[in-house]
Amino acid sequence: MSSLSGKPLSFWEKADRFAGNISIIGAVLYSVVSGVFRGNSGTQTYNLHVAHAAVRKAVRRLSSRQLQSQYPSTIDGYDAYMKEHNITPETVILNHGATGLWIGDKDAENVVVYYHGGGFALPAVAGHFAFLSTLVDDLNKNGHSVAIFFLAYTLTPPAEYPTQLRQAVEALRYTLTQGARDPSNVVVGGDSAGGNLAFAVLLHLTHPHPEIDPITLPDGADLAGVFGFAPWVSFARDGKSIRANQYKDVIPEEGLKVWSEAYLGKRREGDAWSEPAKAPLEWWAGGKAKRVLILAGGDEILFSAVEKFAKKLRTVLPQTTYVVGYGETHVSTVYSGTGMDQQARGLRHWLGAHL
Repeated sequence: MSSLSGKPLSFWEKADRFAGNISIIGAVLYSVVSGVFRGNSGTQTYNLHVAHAAVRKAVRRLSSRQLQSQYPSTIDGYDAYMKEHNITPETVILNHGATGLWIGDKDAENVVVYYHGGGFALPAVAGHFAFLSTLVDDLNKNGHSVAIFFLAYTLTPPAEYPTQLRQAVEALRYTLTQGARDPSNVVVGGDSAGGNLAFAVLLHLTHPHPEIDPITLPDGADLAGVFGFAPWVSFARDGKSIRANQYKDVIPEEGLKVWSEAYLGKRREGDAWSEPAKAPLEWWAGGKAKRVLILAGGDEILFSAVEKFAKKLRTVLPQTTYVVGYGETHVSTVYSGTGMDQQARGLRHWLGAHL
């Protein structure tokens, strides 16, 4: 089953999708040759040069609906991964149309509530489940008790902000209430658009979104932590890395524009919860998390924006750790299949030290 939401593709959308896929094949063939001469402006390896060129072309050429029609939904992808590894899938129906997916033992002492990336428009990919399963296994083999509560949220189009944030808040609410976890045993995090949601949820704890029911933590209680893999906290596209890394990264600037416009929808302009980088600095003071982790790849187009946000947050949340994977691209362990790279190891060590 595809991840397409809303009405099925029209005949013309299908015809255009076919033409688009032909053009993607052309881009791949061109990159096979150009990769030999990529120089310092390209990816570190030849194989990534070809793979990233294909993804960038797909994002530029196909609409979000066309891309969704070619991939399984987040839930179907999760079910397929669990079946392949002979694990019984465990899902939870949440309020407001979302679903929670357990990775690891749902009775574990500590829970990481995880929000996936994809510009709010694309489903989770197999790399998400592979990486997070490995992460849980590694932590638990070293004496921890950790599970992932993975949110399958509604994609754009047609869903718009604040739908995804409302669902992200519900995933945390479920973990704290029906999951009966103490906040000190809960971490909230995500990659890219999911990192946006993680920091928006943190903001919601002290400055509730006016359209979303608040979560009130017990007096003096904080979450164990919040983290973001290349959190897409600003929709501005004026950072130096947008140009410097355009031929290295897996996502193109055009994708950022299309996805942010679809997310904001009729609102058009972002606010503190849709773009956490826009929140006043004083709003982050007293954030309800014991510690914060921000990760970024040095070769990704979001690098400038992520670094600016990390430095800003550190001024009011000194417990913020910032990790750069030099030579790595956007959430590379998930989207580029690079395995336990610098960013992934940074997250593993951070979780291992604090859970």
